[in-house]
Amino acid sequence: PSELAYIKPATQCVSSTLTARFCEEHGIACEHIGPVVFYRGFTREFLDHEIDAAEQSADESSARSEAHEEGVSSHHRTPTRPLPLTKCVAAVERISEGKRLTIIDGVGYPSVGSIVGCSSADVALACRAPVLIVSKSGIGDAIDSFNLCARYFEMQHIPVLGCIFNKAAKSGYYGLPTCRHYLRAYMTKFRPRQRVYGLLPQHEALAALSVDETCGISYSHPEAGLHAGPLSQPDRQVTEVLSRLFREHVEMEALLQDLLRAISQP
Repeated sequence: PSELAYIKPATQCVSSTLTARFCEEHGIACEHIGPVVFYRGFTREFLDHEIDAAEQSADESSARSEAHEEGVSSHHRTPTRPLPLTKCVAAVERISEGKRLTIIDGVGYPSVGSIVGCSSADVALACRAPVLIVSKSGIGDAIDSFNLCARYFEMQHIPVLGCIFNKAAKSGYYGLPTCRHYLRAYMTKFRPRQRVYGLLPQHEALAALSVDETCGISYSHPEAGLHAGPLSQPDRQVTEVLSRLFREHVEMEALLQDLLRAISQP
């Protein structure tokens, strides 16, 4: 555990999560509320500031131009990262120091935060982090959703390792065996560089968890260093179920091997 870290550098949720409580319980470095919180009004404040800064910069540039003699060229300015992205990258680098593996949790779909230059893709690119997509289960909708997300990352040349499909029905028309067959057939034929690492089946314990994990929305950035709190007995039961499902249905060894290969060949 001391070699691992988990961070959600940008988030909309300021509530305690099972992941955060698990990390704190097991001594895994954790920052579940990162430096960027998309609280209500965040994007408006950001855009207002950027517009004011742009207008001020334009006025200053015009004044300098008028003051200089004709024919003197202005110096080219190198674009800088938006402040939210800079904060996220710094937080990832800080928590990753001395760690072998850092899990960077995205927020929502891949373009969330793009309005302030701080989407999950922006963070992944800046941190040179390969991406694992967790998608809905099924067949057609599952693949369509995966492609929608994967292509957003790929447009910025970010390696997408593959996918874990979540909440698969155990049986029926869209049962786990059928979905596994067709999802892997699609990836083999149309996306051979990526892999279906597994399908996690539905479980009653996880259905109850989704109700408990209600996201709290804030009107301002919360205090830094908030603790997630201890694991409850129901938390422990859920983590046991999740651990068993991952062991049975997800190819973790293949995922780690592909991750190491992607990191070694940026």
